[in-house]
This record gives sequence, C-alpha cells and structure tokens, in this order.
Amino acid sequence: MISSILNNLLMFILGLLALSFLVTIHELGHFIVAKWNKVRVNTFSVGFGKKLFRFKKGETEYCISAIPFGGYVAMAGENPDSIEDGKGPSQDDFLGKSVGARAAIAFAGPFVNIAFAFILLIFLYMVGVQEPDNKNLIIGFVAKNSSAEIAGIQPGDTITAINGKETQGWDDFREQIGVSLGADVMLEVHRGGEPLAIKVVPQELVIPAADSTSDPIKMGIGDIGIYPRNRVIVRLPPKEGSAAQKAGIMRGDTIFEINGEHISRYEEVVRLIDGSKGAEVNVTLLRDGKKVDVKMTPAYNEEFKRYIVGIQMGYVMFSETHLVRRGPIEAFEKTCATSWKMTTSIFRYFKRLFQGQVKVDAFSGPVSIVAVMGNVWMSGFQDFLMLLALISINLGVMNLLPLAITDGGLLLFLGIEKVRGKPLSLKTQSVIQNVAAAFFISFFVFITILDFGKISLFLK
Repeated sequence: MISSILNNLLMFILGLLALSFLVTIHELGHFIVAKWNKVRVNTFSVGFGKKLFRFKKGETEYCISAIPFGGYVAMAGENPDSIEDGKGPSQDDFLGKSVGARAAIAFAGPFVNIAFAFILLIFLYMVGVQEPDNKNLIIGFVAKNSSAEIAGIQPGDTITAINGKETQGWDDFREQIGVSLGADVMLEVHRGGEPLAIKVVPQELVIPAADSTSDPIKMGIGDIGIYPRNRVIVRLPPKEGSAAQKAGIMRGDTIFEINGEHISRYEEVVRLIDGSKGAEVNVTLLRDGKKVDVKMTPAYNEEFKRYIVGIQMGYVMFSETHLVRRGPIEAFEKTCATSWKMTTSIFRYFKRLFQGQVKVDAFSGPVSIVAVMGNVWMSGFQDFLMLLALISINLGVMNLLPLAITDGGLLLFLGIEKVRGKPLSLKTQSVIQNVAAAFFISFFVFITILDFGKISLFLK
C-alpha cells in the first residue's frame, strides 16, 4: 500500500514538473520580449494564487505560486485601470509601447511553446524513434460484444485501410476511430490473403472501475474493441504473503489464461479475479516459452474494494516496431508533418464534438494532463518527450485562439486597434473579458470535475 501511494505521488510530482516547465517557457517568452521592448516587469510567476517562494532582482519579483496550472507576467501599465487619471502611460508601461511591440510580447509565449516542440521533435527524429515495421494493423484480440465482433472481425485479421485511406499504425487508427463515435466506418480487412470490406460503428469507450461497486468510466470517444497483439505480464514481484506469491508467480511471467479464458488486457484479469468472489481460480502462465499452470485463491482488499491476488501488471507488445533515425533534412520534414498533425488535432476534436462523434467527456483538464504526463514519464522517457511536444504545441495553439482572455484575444484587440487607429473603449473590453472569464472559469470547473472522475485510471 505504501509503495502504491509513493508511486502515485511520484507520478503527480513528475507530471506537475512537466506542466510547470511548459508554463515557465511560455511565460519566459512573454518576459524576454517585454524586457527587450523595455517594458517594466513587476512580477514573473510560475503558477497562480499565494506566492510560496519569491525573490527580487532589479525591478522584477520572481515567484512560484501555489496553483501550478498556469502562470503570469505582470507588466507595468498592462491594465488601463492602473494608470492614474489624467496621465497617459509612461515609456516603460506596456500600454506605452506601439501596437507592434505589444503584439510581439503577446505572441512570444505561444511561439516559444510551438518552437520548443518543433526543436524537440527534430532532436527525437535524429536520435531515433520506434516506428511500426508495418503500417497495417494485425489484430490480436477482439472484445466480446464489441462493434468489431458484431461486424465479424476476427483475431489475426489485418486492417489495411480505414475509410479508403491506408492505415498509418495503431495510434493514428485509434484517433480516427475515437472521433467517429456512432458513425459508419469502412475498414479494408485481409483474412487469409482475401480482402474484405467491413463496416463498423464505434461505440463509446467505457473503462471498468477499479472496484466492483463504482460505475464504469465513460471516455466520450469511439472504440470498436480491437487490440494489437500483446501480452499481459507481471510487472513487479508479487506482494509479500499474497496469493500470487504463494502460487509461485514471478516477475516477468505472462498471464496467458484464467479459468480457460484467454487474457490480452489487464482489465480482464481484474474482472475475472474480482468476479471469482474469493473462489479458487486456475491461471495459465507463460514462462521461458513454456506454459505453467497454478491455482490461486483471491483475497478481498478493503483499499480497492475488490478481490485481488497481489500483482501489478503491465503490457509487453510483440515486436512490431523498429528504431528509425533520420538525417537533419528528413528529421525536419518529418517534424513539419508531425507538428501540423499535432497543431490541427484539437480542431478535429472540436469539429467532431459538434457533429456528435466525440463527447465532452473526451476532453482532459489539468488534473488528467498532469496524471498522464507523470504516468508516461515513468513508463518511458522517449514517449514522455513526444507527449511533451504534443502538449506544448496545443498549449501554444490554444493561447493563439482569439478568445478574449488568451494571448490570441489580446492580439485580436490589438488588430482592431491598428485598424481603427484607437483601442476599443475600456467598457467594451471589460464586458468582453468578463464574459469570457465567466465562460472559461465555468468550463475549467466542469472539466476538472470530469478529471476527478477519471483519476482512478492513473492510480496504481
């Protein structure tokens, strides 16, 4: 139990560090360009709320604040209300600078996030990343009563195209299925060398709760119930005194069958063990290429509110990838393609949201983002760097949207000021910003509530 708590705590600490880093470089972009334009910066803060740590150098106070999901650069004369009546902005005030200078300061934060992701991706593609040996998808498992099973898809089938376009690996396939909830999807499937055209309709992805008394977690995206060829392994030595240890289960064992039912997902192990209600279960393991049969009696655990045998599980994929290294030019070209896909992904999700093919449950807020980043960091550093690039680009793009309280909103106001020759009235700006703030605060609270409903997905 203690190790599990420490593991979860480490996951969230790593996630917070990663998110704080992206926020810091974003604010650093604003800060550097503000200083370059000789704007007086009063505060540079990573996080919001109460200042936990602070020091002052020159005219600027640097601090780390209590709420780590953001940050800010407080510039002199940034708010028109802060300027004394009858006096215009001074030369070192933000509002005392030209429209171009203010626009450069606003643009700098998102630009740094996007540029950082671009440079990181070039580095990764030059060092080498794991890519599929074959872009076609070989199915290892089809879930019972899933859309795929209903449509007639079988384990061992190979999917070569989706909606007339060649498959590009499992990640791309999952995204396309994920944004097609309730829609007809045409798959080209090869079975025994013969091509088949199969129509599937993705159902909403639902993850079983960690304990049998809680409701399953609805993810808001589509799923057809197919999985790549993989193995569920025992990731760590069994818990001392547990049923698994008594049965002789070892770290690295593959859980092949439970009570004669083939295992390809850890959720199936949880379901079958908890479903035993304490009755003895027959487990077939794979160890050093040989099958080993053992019997175990699950015990009820008060912490998880279900029957367990004392193991932690993980996945091992069949070797269907290889390391690809690229030269500088190839890495640049690949980065451009990947960056464009990452940049436009959020718009694809919003489009499908309005079409009803994605639900709002699919969106993640700060709690889920921190948990995912920490979890991926602990699983593999290269995967974490790819995720860091994805979130950095999306952070930059979201901040460029003309949504009043974002950097893009400020750029929109500055554009209007440039065209009109004067800014919008303070009253008009205030109304727009207050409405936008009310909307985003409500949306933030709503998404955060959804996040806490998903948090059990990341806890060990």
